[in-house]
Amino acid sequence: MKKLNQKLVLEAKITYLKNKQTTDFTILKTQYHETIDSFTPFNMLKNSVESILTTPNLKGKLLSQALNLGVTYLTKGGILTSSENPMQGILGKIILFGLNKITRKKTKMN
Repeated sequence: MKKLNQKLVLEAKITYLKNKQTTDFTILKTQYHETIDSFTPFNMLKNSVESILTTPNLKGKLLSQALNLGVTYLTKGGILTSSENPMQGILGKIILFGLNKITRKKTKMN
């Protein structure tokens, strides 16, 4: 009687493992196709845009970067500092100093 019960238990375990193997293979195949699909150029671009749009404090970071870009343009271009009028040059340097101070605070906060 024991041999018969052990044989039935073993057959049940074999059947269970074969079913589990089939199910796992199906899941693995599905995951493979989803992974391949996610690496298409369109989906990679779409996922990148979605992650950018869901970034917290996006407006603050964009504003800070735009302000930094503007200060850099004013500084490198010499619009505020290069002038034949010495008063305008001093005023430009004071404005640039203030803008640099503000942008540094903004970037440290982010």
